[in-house]
Amino acid sequence: MRNLSRLLTVQVLLLLWGSGTALAESPFCEEEKASNDRSHEVEHRVEARPEGDLVHFTVHRTFHNSRQRYAEQEALFDLPQGGTVHGVALESQGSWTEGILLEAPQAERRYKALRKKGTAAPRPIALLSTEGTTEGATAHLKLWNVPPQASVTVRYEVRARLTYAHGRSSFTYPLPDCGQTPRPALTVTPPSPGADFQLETRDADTSQPMLEASWEAGTSKGLDARAGLIPWGDGTLGFLQVRAERLSEPPMRARVVFVVDASHSVGPQGITHQLSLAEEYLRLLPEATTEVVVFRRSAERLFGRLIPATEWKTALAALPATRLAPGNGSHLDEGLKLAQRVLSEGNGTARVVALTDGQLRRAFEPVPPAPGTSAPDAAVHLRRLSNRTGHATPHEKLSGPIVRESCGMQLYPYASSMEQLVRPLRWEQVHLQDEQGTPLREVSALDEGEGFHLWLPSPQKPLRQLVLHGQRWGCATSAPVVLDSSLSADVGRNAWSALRFKHWRRQKEELPPQEAVELLAKNGDWLSDTRSFLVVPSAAGPSTARTHALPDQVRGGVIGGVIGGTISCAMDSQQPRTASPELEEELARLLQPVFSACLGEGGNPSLLVRVEATGDEIVDVTVTGAASELQATCVREATWAVRLPPIGDDGFMTDYTVKPRH
Repeated sequence: MRNLSRLLTVQVLLLLWGSGTALAESPFCEEEKASNDRSHEVEHRVEARPEGDLVHFTVHRTFHNSRQRYAEQEALFDLPQGGTVHGVALESQGSWTEGILLEAPQAERRYKALRKKGTAAPRPIALLSTEGTTEGATAHLKLWNVPPQASVTVRYEVRARLTYAHGRSSFTYPLPDCGQTPRPALTVTPPSPGADFQLETRDADTSQPMLEASWEAGTSKGLDARAGLIPWGDGTLGFLQVRAERLSEPPMRARVVFVVDASHSVGPQGITHQLSLAEEYLRLLPEATTEVVVFRRSAERLFGRLIPATEWKTALAALPATRLAPGNGSHLDEGLKLAQRVLSEGNGTARVVALTDGQLRRAFEPVPPAPGTSAPDAAVHLRRLSNRTGHATPHEKLSGPIVRESCGMQLYPYASSMEQLVRPLRWEQVHLQDEQGTPLREVSALDEGEGFHLWLPSPQKPLRQLVLHGQRWGCATSAPVVLDSSLSADVGRNAWSALRFKHWRRQKEELPPQEAVELLAKNGDWLSDTRSFLVVPSAAGPSTARTHALPDQVRGGVIGGVIGGTISCAMDSQQPRTASPELEEELARLLQPVFSACLGEGGNPSLLVRVEATGDEIVDVTVTGAASELQATCVREATWAVRLPPIGDDGFMTDYTVKPRH
């Protein structure tokens, strides 16, 4: 979720300041600032105060007019992520004036009227508005009658919702580009004494860096799903907040069977790699007992019993090397069936971890479930291995569960950790339902350590009970959503109810319904597209300070754009490989002694042997046209014993048909 680029050790300094506060400060761009003799911003101070699930910002921005005449100042600036403005005040010559919130057109008309020529003494006024619906997180500040050779300060209050990632709460504050706008000095009051507080920068996008403050979120465990609901017409407007600190716990005293591919296509190094993956897995379950099932053409147990995980290295070292030698055949189904028989022994949570490069015979089918693999807490996982040669596509039946009706997941070759197969770390196909099972919102996935916010639609009837559903290791799971009164109050009170991000960086479900935006903005106390803040000191009015507006250049704005496109690259598609003539000839030569031994000198002209091969491994053998079952068995077993030479060894599966020569 976070893309942290660097610690602020040079441009932002983190200091302990007073009681429970931290100061982050960054220098101005002195070379540009020195050359600026026009009205400009000279100071930007921010005080951030986290409270509950919100962060409250108090922002002071000071603008100096270096001219000899009254000036008008304009500035565009981004608001903190997820926040809008809740109050504005203007200070000039030691006197503060609080702003009022008006309908946006009314505020604009009054501001323009005050800029006209008149008899009143010149007094500074301010207008703070948004920059339109497509820039809902950008504020537009206009200052009129900034005194010559003097400064004015604008103060505004912002509220934003804290975000959550990997056990830490955080908020961000936008940093301006290094131009004529000073970088903010940020003072943060930690949420609790002694909090593990960190201040860093991250690149929110290519045009705007962000300052991010984060700290440990607290001690809550499990899945925290809360909803805030407020009446809206005949229905309900709702907001869902989900935080997944820890989705599951490792099983206690689990029984783990590793199903290891010992075929020629994997090779000795591949077998060693699988055993190292199994050892990594057992380090995460030190109390488990384990067995290894090795499969080639058939399957066999390696230890003959479930051994404690602590005896793993000793038990492996005592095995003869021949027990782990590669051979013909990749009958994963035989390995799975034997693993299920092993799990019929003893008690405890069952785990099957199958490892293979996916180069299986075409006849492979997922196996039926057994009590040990269909129990609610059982799981059957597949850990794919990298192909030793070529780029062959794994068997198509590996796209689903390898044991029918079982829970489990696939881990691909590039996966870095086996923990995903020890305990569920993700919910997939997440969706929210009401008490009658009506779907309300969908989310692609929920990862442990992450969280998300969703706006709920406005049905014709009120919402009461909500349930979050999903899949965990491919099996259904659910959790109730708690109705939180404090979150309900936030929905109608706080700034994050308005648009919070640029549209092109938003998912649709992150946005409240447009009607809700308008309703909340109208009833709330924050800056929005429909309402603006106007600050007018007493006795202010049209004056002769300036005969007409002379707008200065916009200060503090962010100019950016997105240039996008799609680059289409030709990709290799999986094409059936034609039989290698060299291997076909070599296979015919190798099988002639088999035919002579099993069929006699006369042979059997109607007998055919079909061999599925990957180039150096025989994957399956089928014998047809034999005069007797004894004859067919002899040819089949002798063919299985043939070791293919590495001719055209590219890992692709191909069929070869061989018959006796006369």
